[in-house]
Amino acid sequence: MLEQLVLRQKSFAQHSRTESWHQRFDHLEVLEKLLTEHQSEICKALHHDFKKPHLESLSTEIMPLLKELRFAQKNLKKWMKPKRVSTPFLLFGSKSYTRYESLGSCLIISPWNYPVYLTIAPLISALAAGNSAVVKPSEYAPHTSRLLHALLSKYFKSEQVAVVEGGPETTTALLKLPFDHVFFTGSTEVGRIIMQQSAPQLPRLTLELGGKSPTIVDTTADLKLAAQKIIWAKFLNAGQTCIAPDYLFVQEHIHQEFIHILKAQLEEYYGSNKNEVKSSHSFARIINAKHTYRLKGLLEDALANRASLIVGGEVDLEQNYVAPTLLDDVDVHTKVMNEEIFGPILPILKFKEITEVVHFINDRPKPLTIYMYSHARHNIQKIMKETSSGTFSVNDSMVSMMNPNLPFGGVGASGLGSYHGLYGFETFSHKKAIFMQGPFGRLMKLIYPPYNAKKVDLIKKLMG
Repeated sequence: MLEQLVLRQKSFAQHSRTESWHQRFDHLEVLEKLLTEHQSEICKALHHDFKKPHLESLSTEIMPLLKELRFAQKNLKKWMKPKRVSTPFLLFGSKSYTRYESLGSCLIISPWNYPVYLTIAPLISALAAGNSAVVKPSEYAPHTSRLLHALLSKYFKSEQVAVVEGGPETTTALLKLPFDHVFFTGSTEVGRIIMQQSAPQLPRLTLELGGKSPTIVDTTADLKLAAQKIIWAKFLNAGQTCIAPDYLFVQEHIHQEFIHILKAQLEEYYGSNKNEVKSSHSFARIINAKHTYRLKGLLEDALANRASLIVGGEVDLEQNYVAPTLLDDVDVHTKVMNEEIFGPILPILKFKEITEVVHFINDRPKPLTIYMYSHARHNIQKIMKETSSGTFSVNDSMVSMMNPNLPFGGVGASGLGSYHGLYGFETFSHKKAIFMQGPFGRLMKLIYPPYNAKKVDLIKKLMG
């Protein structure tokens, strides 16, 4: 059954290769209609899965998708147009072009933390590039998965867009099929498995992974503004965001002052006591008991190794609740500093000189992003030039994703490939080289056999 689906999709994609930009524009318009007509249902499904606040569903799932869609629609004609490239003198009289063509049938494996956005965003790129797609949503967000299945099946034919639900065994079965491109968003650990299992089919592969993204605050930063942005970014979606600040580096002279400001900001956002925070409608829950228990273990390990609990620390396994938590004096050898946290726990470290931070980051796997709050040009340049990360943001957190003109993707252990805007269109396309010989092509016989001394001399002259 799955094999037949992929074959039908490949056939559909072959036809789509010849589509005009108007036709692809229409496919994106259908996707836009799906999102605008079913906003309420999408928000309800997300709330059922992990009590995602309504405003967060709108601002982090639906609104960015609509902006991404409209950006693709606006630029699609330009992206699809063949582009003339220069031709060397040796090939005088000929013309050279590049042209993007669709890859075929693509597999999109999406995660549970932003189950709508991280499913539809790569689908926008896939459809803009003229592909068909099989979507495999996460079983960890069952209400959203079922809704995506219902909506995409309603608005698209299965040979263009199909949703296949299931667990790891379904993903394994899909990876055995001859997809032309596999696009996976999830953890680094699972990314390695995806890479191994898809390898026999030799598909194009994009891995959008995670890792431990540091945030750095030096003495020149606007501390109040930095606290507002860091607390929002860290505890949005209960910390279940691949580009959330994973740990915080604060310069020694402002360390205690900044902790007080962070604590006050946390209270302003979510409440001044434990009951207010737990009952806040602005704070989501952990996706399931397994991940809640994992976070509980990280917290207990840190505290057992003498970390100081500034605020939070409460865990309710029945309600999948982990309170927004700030930790100080954290041992760098503990689990919370060596595993991706992916939850509402923020360890805080201090540093004297910026060089310490550079060494610390470079001694670990490359992060998906680095955030820096500073007005010291030297410090900013040092982090930007001497470390490697998927993205680098100064004086803000996470909002760079809202710019469709920037690529989004990791490097090393944090990912392979990028997407958004033109970069997504390129990811789901093959850039074909086109060469058109002109009348002067007959001069090429100068390099055809039989070879002789005159031809050797000519080639040497052409080589300079």
